[in-house]
Amino acid sequence: MGFLGAGVIVALSALLARRDLASFVRFCGENSLPIYLAFFLPMAVTRVLINKSGLITDAGTEAAIVTAAAVAGALAIYRLALPTRLRFLFERPDAFRLKPQLQLAAQR
Repeated sequence: MGFLGAGVIVALSALLARRDLASFVRFCGENSLPIYLAFFLPMAVTRVLINKSGLITDAGTEAAIVTAAAVAGALAIYRLALPTRLRFLFERPDAFRLKPQLQLAAQR
């Protein structure tokens, strides 16, 4: 079952690469640090609202909605913080930046 699941993920990824949705997935991948940092607050709010409303009783549906809302909320928080002084919350400190790779002499 694990190999079957992995095969389905690879097949869906190949199909997704040909669609417009691939640009959104790429954008989320490029901004995974802000999503990781701001995920909690929208996730908690959405989960509490869904549980208190009682409209959704299926755990799988609730999890999908909470995840989608948390990612969208995290990206919204990131976008709102960029033009403000709070931008530093989403910037990687210089000590943890990846070093630029050295160029080979033939590539110069």
